[in-house]
Parts: sequence; structure tokens; C-alpha cells
Amino acid sequence: MKRSIWIIALFAFANILIAQTTVYDIVIKNGKVMDPETNFEGIRNVGIIGDRIAEISNLDLQGKVIINASNLVVAPGFIDLHVHGMTNKAHAYQVRDGVTTALELEAGKPFLSDWIKAKSGSSIVNFGATASHSTLRALAMGRYSHYFTVAKRIIEAEGIESSNLSKITLNMGRSGYQAMTKEEIDNMRPMLQEALEVGALGIGVPVGYYPGATHEEIFRVYELAAERQAPIFSHTRGFGMPGIHEAIANATTSGAPLHIVHANSLSLGEIQVTLDMVAAAQERGLDITTEVYPYTAGSTLIESALFDSDWQEELSITYNDIQWEATGERLTEETFKKYREEGGVIIIHMMKPEWLINGIKDPRTMIGSDGMPYAPGAHPRTAGTFSRVLGRYVREQKVIGLMEALKKMTIMPAQRLENISPMMRYKGRLQIGADADITVFNPDTIIDKADFKGLQYSEGVQHVIINGSLVVTNQQLVPDVYPGKAIVGKYRK
Repeated sequence: MKRSIWIIALFAFANILIAQTTVYDIVIKNGKVMDPETNFEGIRNVGIIGDRIAEISNLDLQGKVIINASNLVVAPGFIDLHVHGMTNKAHAYQVRDGVTTALELEAGKPFLSDWIKAKSGSSIVNFGATASHSTLRALAMGRYSHYFTVAKRIIEAEGIESSNLSKITLNMGRSGYQAMTKEEIDNMRPMLQEALEVGALGIGVPVGYYPGATHEEIFRVYELAAERQAPIFSHTRGFGMPGIHEAIANATTSGAPLHIVHANSLSLGEIQVTLDMVAAAQERGLDITTEVYPYTAGSTLIESALFDSDWQEELSITYNDIQWEATGERLTEETFKKYREEGGVIIIHMMKPEWLINGIKDPRTMIGSDGMPYAPGAHPRTAGTFSRVLGRYVREQKVIGLMEALKKMTIMPAQRLENISPMMRYKGRLQIGADADITVFNPDTIIDKADFKGLQYSEGVQHVIINGSLVVTNQQLVPDVYPGKAIVGKYRK
């Protein structure tokens, strides 16, 4: 017994000696370390070597770069499952909001392999995407080659903003109003499989944007997803419960994992029903999850199919509740018709604060921004989602606690993706051996600054580290640093 105690003591002393004599690449000192997976919180020093966390202790650590984190929170970097702004112009705002991984999982990306190559080595944040069902169904129809020529050109010039690509991905000409034949459904199947084999993180199914899709077509996609246990990320059909019912029924009967995007804007006043259904599904062992964003307005393309129906009655809004992104003006019947012919991005003021509170405080929801492509007047969620939750809903309104909020931004999205992407097992955690994706923020000052008049950087995010590289220091973006890596699925060959 005494010998065992001496051996344990010897190893402990050796570890202390190693920790104190090692010179780490970066040391974060005296911060309040918070790890949402283990619920640990305490004042500790964090040592980083390369792209990994090498030490977390109360020992005095030596480092080439020292960050004083006194009175600051040291948390895992925020993981955003729902991002449409995927260029560095947009990433600059995201990283100032604490985001270290930005993923386009709702709509996905066409030409995924080319897109990954275009961004690799030149992205501020980690990035990834799903297979784009909307694009692949149009390709399987074989009648929209001119759209793919444009999309390919945009992918090859990834440095430009991708709002045009968003239009192509979601609308794809008139294909959204057409049903697929059985032969076309069969043609699409190998396309989806190929996308998974080049790194897709599942299948993006924003069926709300293509009403021509039949129930059979969508169910067949769920069947394929179930075979590979690849998650479906879906903007469901229409607004309210029928589309939510379809998605949950498809997932339940096929066995496919399902993530319902932005439950707040899809469910509107029925959000509690959606949350209760997700809770009931999880209690029965089904792999179904959802997310919310903390704003009372949505944003989309004015020419989309969402405005084909009697949208004013469906959403309980008027023309004046719609804002034209480019100018900030509120619309009239005349300007709505004019801009709908032109096409472009709008902001839709359509939700009530209490709906958001229900979504944010529910223990099953994650936080996803639905951040739009960069534009000066873009929806503020593009720049302020995570700081808004931490500042307004944690500190000011006390809707949820700090640790619970961090779970929704870190470990929960990481765990959502772990089965399809084992590399996510090293993200969303503040632990020895985890990836050095770290957000250091001031819990007393963090707040979003962007509003519906224009984008602004969030306040209070002091330092951000991605894969061991500082990208934000003292609330300033570090120029010409691109440590972001591709997050890819396990079927990548």
C-alpha cells in the first residue's frame, strides 16, 4: 500500500514538473475555465501546444504568448450549425461573436469537393457543409445546366460573397415547383452518396423552398440518410406544424437522424408544440434535435416560394413588416411586387419575444445563427447571435444560466455531429487533448451591437483561438491569419 502511494505521488510530482518546465505556445492565465461537457468551472491556467489543449491546471505555466484572462470566461469556441455567410467577410463578424466553427447545414453546398478545396488554407474559421439536396434534385432533373455553370464559377471564386450562390442553391430555377419522376429520384440517389463520400456532414433538405417536391421524394432522401446514419438538416415544409409533423414522421419511420433548423421561425406561435414533440422523440430514443436564434425577425430571399401563398395571413404580418436589406426600408404592396421581380434579401419581422424565450430556455435547443451572407444591412444575427444570448438572455434577463447557454453553443452542436464526423469529438470541450478552439469573453460586458440598421461587431469577446492560432486578441481581428480547417464526414474517401 505504501509503495503504491509513493508511486502515485511520484507520478504527480513528475506531471507537475513537466507542466512547470514546459514552454507552451500559448498560455491563458487566471481565467474562469468552463467545460460544458463535464460542468467543470474554476480558475485555471490553460496551456496550448500546436493545435491542442495540452494542460489545464492551477500551476504557473510558461508560454511564448501569455493571455491574462483574469475576470474573463475561458470557454470552448462556439459552433454554429447554421450559417449562410461563408466568406471571410462574414467570418470576421462571426469570430468577433466567438464563433470558431461555421457550418452550412440547412441548404448545403453544391460542388462540395471544390468548395472545400477553395476554402482550405484561406478560412478564418473552421468550416463544413451538408450535401445540397435542393441542388442535386435539380441536377437529377437534368434541365438546369446554366445554373450550375454560374454556381461552379462562384465556387471557384470563393472570395466573393455568395448571396448569388444562396439563390441558386435554394431556388434552382423553376425546379422547386416541379415534382421528380421515379427515374429522377433514382438518379439523385448516387449523387447524394457521392456528396457524402467527399465530406458532407449529412444532407441539407430545405424543402420549404421547393413546394414541388412530393412526400415520396422527401421520404426516399430520409431512407438514404438512415442507411448511412447521416443526419438530415431540414427547413421543413411551410410554416407551422404540418411541415414539422412530416419531418418527424419521416425520421421516425425511416430511422434517419433529424435536425430541425430554426424552430422559432418555422413554428412561430406553436413553438412549444415543436419543442414538446422533440422532447418526446428524444425520450423514446429517437435522434431528433432542433435549434433557435435569438431575434424576432427572420431573413430570406423575397423571390422564394415562401411568398407564393397567402403569406400575410399565414405569418400574421403586413407588407410593412418586411424590410429590404439593401436600403433598410419597410415595404409597401407596390415595393414588394417590384423587389420580388428583381429578387434579393429581405428581413421579416414576424415573431414575438415570448416565443424566443420559450425556445432559448428549453434544455433541448441549440443556438444556431442562420447568419446571412455578408452585406452592410444584413440581418443582425449574422454578427451578434451568440453575444446576444450571453448578454441579453443570460446576464440581463436571466432566462438561462451561463453554463446552460454555453452547452447550447458548444457541446450540444459538437455531439450532434460526432456520429457523422468523429473529428467533432475534439471540439466543443475545454479539456486536455481537445482542439484548441477557445473563446475568451467578459461575462459582464458581452453583448451584440448589430441591429436592423446595419452590422456591427459584438462587444466583450476578448480573445479567440482557432486550432491553436490567435484570430482575435483584445477584441481586434488578427489580420491575415487563416487557421480554419474543413470539418468533414466520416464517409470521405
